[in-house]
Order: sequence, then structure tokens, then C-alpha cells
Amino acid sequence: MSTLARTLPLLLLPVAAFVGCDSTSAFEDCDGTADAELAPGRRHGRCPASVFPPEDARSREVFGVVRRGEDAVGGALVRAEPSPGFASSRVAVAATTVTNAAGVFSGLRALSPRYDLLVKLDRSSPADADVLVFRGLAGRYVEPSLEGPLTATRAYTARVDVAVDRAVPAGHSLAFFASGVGVHGVTGDLASGLTVLSGSYTSSATLHVVEHEMAGGLAKATAYGTALVRVDAGVARFVTIPLQPIPFFVEPQLIATSPAGASPVTIDVAFAFSRTSGGALASIPAGGSASLPIIPNAGYTYRGRATKEGAALDTGEIAFDVLLPTTEIELPSPPAVLSPLGGEARATGESLLVDGDGVFEHILVPAAGGATIRIIAGQREVALPDVTPLGLAAPSGEYDWTVRSYPTARFAEQLAGLDARRNRPMTASPTRRIFLR
Repeated sequence: MSTLARTLPLLLLPVAAFVGCDSTSAFEDCDGTADAELAPGRRHGRCPASVFPPEDARSREVFGVVRRGEDAVGGALVRAEPSPGFASSRVAVAATTVTNAAGVFSGLRALSPRYDLLVKLDRSSPADADVLVFRGLAGRYVEPSLEGPLTATRAYTARVDVAVDRAVPAGHSLAFFASGVGVHGVTGDLASGLTVLSGSYTSSATLHVVEHEMAGGLAKATAYGTALVRVDAGVARFVTIPLQPIPFFVEPQLIATSPAGASPVTIDVAFAFSRTSGGALASIPAGGSASLPIIPNAGYTYRGRATKEGAALDTGEIAFDVLLPTTEIELPSPPAVLSPLGGEARATGESLLVDGDGVFEHILVPAAGGATIRIIAGQREVALPDVTPLGLAAPSGEYDWTVRSYPTARFAEQLAGLDARRNRPMTASPTRRIFLR
């Protein structure tokens, strides 16, 4: 048999199967009538059931963690509301919950495809609160967060007595750092011992020690050492760390581009062994360079800052390759704050209007005390939220209004999380005094 004769039946088989199944018209006259009640001439009475699985009741549940700095915030009130234009569904209702001791919230179900998230974080009193409002969220996991110190106020502390393998020369000092899963940092010195801060009762911590000249600070580092130690909140440990000379120094040049009319750019260079444990090295003008030590196991960041007509320009803390001879950085342009003008008033539901790129964060600080309101949105126009469902009085009186712009962000969700604001470019408008009523 020829090759064509063997192949032809295989080619015809799918065609025959397709022709034999008229899936388009098979149920064209189904009307829900039972098979026993078929009208004469009707081929089908009962329509087939949908083959698509029904939506799970938990598929729209919103959950996450509320944070202030490194700390999770327990007792924060979290409320989800349908975003305007997404409230037509019968299940698009508001839902409210409270975070547990670990800052976790969950159970916000039956929400619209897009929703607004309102969070109240108490400070010294419930009336003196931080209110955080995200507009137009779509993701179901979110970590509403406010800036705060990189040292956790609630952490396990473990003592470690440490020694180095040689004497520290006169005029030199030792700086200690720590890294590891759940390890926030370390305090103390060689004489009094170290305290390791960790989110776990026991953990593995990598201790780093940098010897440097006291007169020149960490930029004059001369030696480095490291040791892995099992820290325990209930048991003191002892470790000896050998020191090795810093291998070499480099002098990278940092060149900055900024909007026309901006002040001279200042660039801060730092190193870190983890996101919460590191030190500053140098502050240099744009286009300048500084002698930087190559510290083993450390990463390097720059942060460029300038001003323009009262607006602050900031690159954020950006990692860079310190071994490259030249690094180019760019500062973003500030947003145009359009409405309201200074001295004008706005009420709940009325709009704030800006122009620019990325995601905007509106910060409203009361002049006479009360809740500070932050509104995060990816749109140029955003409505003032109704905060009364959070147990707060409607805002009234004088407020200082500042707009932050994050030009590299595209969605409001990107301003949630521990380092959402820290590691991305940002500009902040001059403060404007307005009235809320």
C-alpha cells in the first residue's frame, strides 16, 4: 500500500468526526420543556446544564496583613466597598473586619470585581488615627502599609557575646549587622554584647562585623568578618569572628539627570546585608565619586534627591553595581496639583485633581488634630472618602494636603507591602492648605 493510501484515512477521520457533530445547532430549539412534553416537530426540549463550574464563594474574598513599618498592626479596622461603577451586582456589598494580633485580616467576601479598601490604624487614641484608602483594587491579597522604622518594635531578643580573633587597633571601631530569615537586625557592641532582633524565638542569624576607622566612618572600612550562629531568646550564645582585610576600594561615578530648574542633586550611597540591616557610606554630588570599600556579602544602593519649586524629587533606594565605573540615575518630574486651590473647600465625595504619571498618594493632615487620611489611586481624579463607617467623624476644618507621585507604579496595589514606597522613584508636591467640610 502506498504512503498516500495509508495517510488518507487518518486525514479524513477528524473531518468526519467534525461533520457528524452539529454542536452549533444541536440545541438551538431547546426551551427547558421536559422530554415527555416535547411538541411535535421539536428535536429537543430540555437544554443541557452549563459545563462551567459555579463560582466558589471564597473566590472574591479579600485578605492580607496591615503594617506600620516593620510591625504588623493588630486591631486595625478594615473595610472593603465596591468601587464606583462596580456596585450593580446584588453581591457587591460592603464588608468590614478587624485584624488579629498578627495584623492579618480575612473573610471580606461577596465583593465586586473592583473594590476600595479603607483601613483605620489607631495611634494614641481612636480619634487620632491613620486612615489608609486604596481606590480601585482588583487583587485579592493586599498588604496596606504605612512607612515606619526598619527596626521592629515587637520582636524576640537573643543575646550573643562576641569576640574577634585579634585586637582592634587604636582609632578603629567595630560595627555589627545581621541577616537571616526573620532576622531584623542587631544592636550592641563588642564590650557589652549583642542583641539580635528576630521574629522567631529561635532562628539562624548571620552576624557581620565591619572594622573601620573612627575618623572616616564606614567608608573607611579596613576589615570584615562573618559567622553563623543559632540564636535563642532563652539562651545566650558565644561566637568568635575572624577578621579579614577589606579586599579593595572602588570609585564609581554617579551621574544624575533631573527636571529643568531642579536644585543640585545629592546622592546618598549605602550598603546592606539585608533589607533591615546596613549602613551609610557617603553623600556625594551628582557627577562626583567617592572611594567605597568592597564589603563582602553586602549589596549597594543609591538614593538621589533634589527639589524643584518646593516639590521634593527622590529616586528611592535603588540597588546598583558598585563595580561599574559609571552609573546613570534619573529623578522624576513632580505632578501638577490642579484642584482644589489653596484655601478652597471640599466635602466627602468631591474630587481632588492632579496631573502626572503613575500612582498618586494624597496625604491629608489635619491642622488641629484628628485622623490623617491617605488616598492611593491610579487615576488623576479621586473622590474624598466617607470615613464615618470606620467610626470616625466626618473630617472638617483646615488640612495640609500633599500629593506624592510614583511614576513607575501602574496600579494602586503596587503601593502596598513593606517596601512599596522605599524602592521606587517618588515626587512630593509642596503642601497646600485646604478646607474639608
